[in-house]
Amino acid sequence: MILLEIIGENEALIRRILSDIQRMTKYTHVGLAIALVYGAIYLLYAIIHKIINKKRSLSLGHATAVFALLIYLTALLFIVFMSREPGQFDGVNLHLWSSWGTTTLRKALFIENIIMFIPMGMLLPGAFRIFRNPLICVITCAFLSCFIENTQFFLKLGFAEVDDIVTNTLGGAIGWIIWGILWVLYLIFHKIIRKNKK
Repeated sequence: MILLEIIGENEALIRRILSDIQRMTKYTHVGLAIALVYGAIYLLYAIIHKIINKKRSLSLGHATAVFALLIYLTALLFIVFMSREPGQFDGVNLHLWSSWGTTTLRKALFIENIIMFIPMGMLLPGAFRIFRNPLICVITCAFLSCFIENTQFFLKLGFAEVDDIVTNTLGGAIGWIIWGILWVLYLIFHKIIRKNKK
């Protein structure tokens, strides 16, 4: 009941966020193209190892995680750099939480900046072991967000806002927490299967 009330009160905001997400999915085809190239390389790698009877150091699960990360990163770069005309936006905003605003558009953009980096926090630890350390993963998300903000500023593709870095980093942290929960569930499930096999 409470959930329905929250949805009812924020219907315009939710519709705006869903509309923006749907609009941005058009960039995934570029990520898919690059990921297909990676997939072909991995297939060749697997075939060569099969021919020479050598054990693969890159498992299918690891390859799938890297595959998904490539799709995401390519789509992300197209969204933040290719979806805007140069010179359209210019300026710096160093006031924390000022981008929340009062309009539905400003609130939607604020929330979308969190959502945009959730996959980053989930895919990095899946693709590379080093990012299973939450601190390393979250700091990497913060550095990538800083890179995006600085590049947008110098190319005049958007406002450089400290809020964007904070919300992106928060999204990365949420993503890592989701990955951590899924990883623990996987380990428990795997342990149960191994016990049942004995």
